[in-house]
Parts: sequence; structure tokens; C-alpha cells
Amino acid sequence: MSKPAVDFHDPINLQVMWNRLIFIADQADNVLGKTAFSPIVRENHDYVTVLLDSRGRALAQCTWSIPVFITSLPAAAQKYFLPKFPAGTLQEGDVLATNDPEIGTGHLPDVTMITPIFKNGRVVAYAGSIAHLPDIGGAPLHSEASDIFEEGIRFPVVKLMKAGVPNQDVFDIIAASVRLPTEVQGDLESMIAANNVMGRELLKFIDEYGLDDVDGLADAIHSRSEAQTRKAIREWPNGTYSAEVLLDGYDADVTLKASVIVTDDSIHVDYTGTSDQVLHSINCRTNYRYAHSVYALKCLLDPETPNNEGCIVPITDEAPLGSILNPQPWTAGNSRNLIGHVIPSLIFKALEGVVPDKVMGDSGGAPIWAANCVGQRDDGTQYGSVQNFHGGQGARAEFDGLDTLSFPSNCKVTAIEMFEIAVPALTERKELIADSGGAGKHRGGLGQRVVLRNLGKAPMSIYMASERVRHPCFGVVDGQDGTPGKVTREGKPHFPKGKVVLKTGERLEVETPGGGGWGRAAERSPELIEQDLAEGLITPQSAKAIYGYNGPSAVAAE
Repeated sequence: MSKPAVDFHDPINLQVMWNRLIFIADQADNVLGKTAFSPIVRENHDYVTVLLDSRGRALAQCTWSIPVFITSLPAAAQKYFLPKFPAGTLQEGDVLATNDPEIGTGHLPDVTMITPIFKNGRVVAYAGSIAHLPDIGGAPLHSEASDIFEEGIRFPVVKLMKAGVPNQDVFDIIAASVRLPTEVQGDLESMIAANNVMGRELLKFIDEYGLDDVDGLADAIHSRSEAQTRKAIREWPNGTYSAEVLLDGYDADVTLKASVIVTDDSIHVDYTGTSDQVLHSINCRTNYRYAHSVYALKCLLDPETPNNEGCIVPITDEAPLGSILNPQPWTAGNSRNLIGHVIPSLIFKALEGVVPDKVMGDSGGAPIWAANCVGQRDDGTQYGSVQNFHGGQGARAEFDGLDTLSFPSNCKVTAIEMFEIAVPALTERKELIADSGGAGKHRGGLGQRVVLRNLGKAPMSIYMASERVRHPCFGVVDGQDGTPGKVTREGKPHFPKGKVVLKTGERLEVETPGGGGWGRAAERSPELIEQDLAEGLITPQSAKAIYGYNGPSAVAAE
């Protein structure tokens, strides 16, 4: 006897099935993280796993995910993967992949991979993943390249696997083009395994519920998510809300400008007025830009609904062709996060007058500061690993910003012990910087001070990614700026982007920016100021000078 049809309109049924789909993506997340070869994937969690329906629309994502990836992946599937390889041309065991920045997440190290899921001889869904590889050839990951051809190997949408058999020609070309072929191939194989887990578990799910595919379930999830987003937009007044921010850029300041246009139940973000593209690796391509536009608005409108295609349908954006947020295809962009990570802060600033209780101050973790350490070991083998350094999160309406947090990227850092195994460096110091968070009713999160020393016999090349050295993180709703960042080599200021060479025993010191404050400093409670003083997060001098506080701890310090 056949099973009865599942009622997708029953909210209990729908929620149970939806949670199960998220769990399937989480299972794949665990596989990818536990089997990956490189620290940036295994330790930093710089990857995502996503289930897509048969039309390439995002259905469910892993719980711990990179915001930009979850929007970029379905966009890549719908615009590029499926048109090039329609379902009718695929076989069971095929695996499609590319690292083309125009298709995926905007820079070459990220590989976007999609695996068709077959039932009864037809494609019923796709398993997708994106991971940041430890090396992609070309110049090591940094900001100095002048075009995409200097940044590494680029391969179009290809079949990595054909009917379950590795496409060895493609693997060989990739291996011959990178510094760390074992780690790169290992990470690719981990992605393949993770996608296979999603496929296996989704088929069990389909059989358990007596379904032929997941398209009907996808429609139910998408329609409800879209309706929830449009409902939230309608609560905002129609209008155009604008802001701009000045960034360090590479060798000249960069201006980002956004106009958030609210019209009934939809939002359009226009980046007209943003600086032109530059001849360095900080240009942001359209998928990457759009993903951050969506993420910022999702945080403000409906942070609770799990991400899927329906959440993003009411949101569009655009930027002038030739601008740093919509550059020409040949431009360099491997360090595009140095600009793109600031988009959410920019949108929050534009909307501080509309939803002041929901926006937060600019974050020192936007962008991630990173040190890509590359060199040769004493035995002649190559090493390479990226270590992330996060600045302070921006303050919120009810809470201080968290210290040293990655936002909006959601990346972890490599544990010091694992980093020191991968790279001959000693982390001599890692501490919070007092007074670095912007003052306000709620204080911005603190930045950190990190000192690295080269222990190897050969020089170590460190390619720095940084921002907010000349222009600090801004506060919102009258909150004050955080302190800017700083990079020094052997105690002397060093250009904060590009290559730093450390000889044996030499030190690199990094100070990440503090987050911006929320609200007026005069409104901060004495209890919070006393707590900050007791924990050494602010100094007595700043308590008096900035907050006008003369309480017990401030007096005792005198």
C-alpha cells in the first residue's frame, strides 16, 4: 500500500522536515570539516554545505556557515552550472566544480562544487559546497596583484568526476599549478565526500516520506520564507536611506556609498557613488557584493528564519560597471573581502534612523585581518597557512560588541598549536587592547595585539590583509569610533597590505581595530564602566575623559 501524500501546509510536518534538511547539511559539514587536509578549511571553517532543489535554488544550509557562500552558491548553480550542464546531460557520480570568481564567490581560492542527486534515473536535487583552498598558484593570497591572471589558476565549470571516475586530467593540472598539491587535492576530495553524504541522506529522507522529489517541499519553504521577509519589509517606511564610508583601500582611499530603497515589500540597494575599480586585488564581483547586501538586510529584517532562496527574493542590488563593487572581468580580486566585508556595516549605517535598535556599530572584524605565511622548510619542502586575526565587533542596542569576533564572515581562527605545526612561527603574544572599542551607551568590542616570530632558518614571507589603519570603525546612533589598526615589523611601522619578509628571529606585530560604539557615551551606566575598569577593558583615564566617570575604581587608580 502506498504511503499517503505529505501535507506541506501542515506547519508541524513542514517544520520537522525543514529541520531534517538542515541536519542533512550539518552532517555534510561535519564530514568536510573532519576530513579536510588544510587548516583554513579544517580549523577556520572557511566552507559551507548547502542543499539545492532540482532548479538550483537554496533549500537548506549547514548551521555554521559563511554568509557570503550561502547566497553565492545557488546563484552560481542557477546562472552557470545548470545552463552549462542541464540535468539531462548528467550521470550519477558526476561532480561539477569551478573556481571562476565571476561564477562563485569572487576570488580564485574558493572552489564551488555541485553534485547532482539522482532518484529513479532523474535529477531530483543537488548537493553543493564551497571551500577556500590553501593555495591556488600564482602570487600567494594578498592584495598586490594587478589583474586576475597573476592571482592563480582559474578553471571553468568542469566535471571533476565523470560517472564516479575522477577526471584525472583536471586533477593533474590543478596539482601542477599549486604549491601545496597534497592539501589542495585532499580538500577537493573532502568536498566530494561531503556532497555525497548530502546525496545519500537526502535519498533516505525522500524514501522515508514517500516523495518523488523535493520540489514541492522547496516551494512550501520558499513561499513561507519570502512572505515572512516581505512582511518584515512592510513594517519599514518607504524611502531612500543612504550612507557612505571611507576605507584605506590599497594605495588610495576608497569610498563605498549605498542607497537603500524601500518600496512596499521589496528592497533595492544602489551603490552608485562608490569608487572605481582599482589595479589591486580588492575588487568585489557581483555575487560577492549581492551576498553581503542580502546578509545585512536579513540580519535586520528576519534573523530567525533559516536561510533559503525565499529569504532573498525580495532583495535586489546594483553597482555601476567599472566600480570596485562591479569591476571588469579581468580585474584582480583575491582580497575582495577587504572591501566586501564592510558592506553590512555600510547598510547598517544607512538604516540607523529606520531601525536604530537593530543596527550595530562598524566591526573591526570587517574585514578579517589575515596573515598568509609562505616559505620553505629546512628540509626544502614548501609550507603555507593563513592565520586570521579578528577585530572588535560593533556595539548593539542592548549589548557591548564582542571582542575579537569575525563579522560578517563567521570564520574561526586556526588554533595556535595547529598554526605552529603548519608554519615555523611562534605566537609570542596574543592579548586584548584596552580602550580600543569605541565608546557609547554600549561599547565596541576590543581589538587584539598579536606578535609572530619566525623560527625557521629561511626568511618567511607574510602576505598581510588588513583595513581600518587610516580610517577607524565608525559608531552608530551617536556612538564613537573604535581605534584604528596597526602593523609593525621589528617595532617599525610597515605597510599594512602586501608582503612582509621576516628573517630568522624577526617579529611581526599586528593590532586589529576596535569596533564602533552604539549610542551616546554619556548614557553608559556606571555599573558597566566599573565592570570594564575591573576587567582592564578600559583605563581610568578614558573612564574620566570619555565617559566623565569619577567612581570608586577611577578614583582608586589615581
